[in-house]
Amino acid sequence: MTGTGFEGSSDRTDARDTGTAIHPYAAALFDLDGTLIDSGKDIVAAVRHALGRILPGREQPADEDILVLIGQPLESVVRALAGDVDDEKVRRFAEDYRAYYAEHFNDNTRVYPGVRELLEMLRGSGVKLALVTTKHQTQAEFTLAGSGLAGYFDYVHGWLEGRKHKPDPEPILIALRDLSVQPADAIMVGDSELDIQSAKAAGVCSCAVTYGFRPAWFLASFHPDFLVAHPADIGPAVTAQDRD
Repeated sequence: MTGTGFEGSSDRTDARDTGTAIHPYAAALFDLDGTLIDSGKDIVAAVRHALGRILPGREQPADEDILVLIGQPLESVVRALAGDVDDEKVRRFAEDYRAYYAEHFNDNTRVYPGVRELLEMLRGSGVKLALVTTKHQTQAEFTLAGSGLAGYFDYVHGWLEGRKHKPDPEPILIALRDLSVQPADAIMVGDSELDIQSAKAAGVCSCAVTYGFRPAWFLASFHPDFLVAHPADIGPAVTAQDRD
């Protein structure tokens, strides 16, 4: 799934391959799960727990069937895994998932190697940082704090009642408004098609990472501005370094 440097038809795919202007970005917006933290095991466990509560005795899905849904709203996750379930079961699934995850979110989760160094470098370069995730706002905040990353971010945007999810542009545009940054001066970094689609809809450049929960070939089909294999490769995309 991963390689070295920027992935593409050559050793690196940079902004010139897509016609995007080469310049440092004033703000970098990050997804959380699969981008900053490897949280797959804890999310899989929470999904299975919640499914078992609403559909006791039913065979549980395979790990990979859950992992490819990470980043989707919980309502979409349960319908994809459980089929035609009524609204009450969807509500119970979300409640049971969040309750279980709150107790076990840090059992196996780890920060991807190189992420802290990346965030330190970006902040040192004057780049404003925001987190944009489909997690509930409260869960986004305690997961970020539990991972030791909260201090790096100027703004955290999670889901609250009435807010829209990625791929809608709303989460990105709200974050940029809080940061006082225009879309043309920002880049969205994430591991899913939802991050790319939301960025495009908001008029923001996109950087897809292949070390998360989606394969490189799948992400490439959505034509992100950058496709990178390691956290260390994100820095040059954001700051316009080493793009000669």
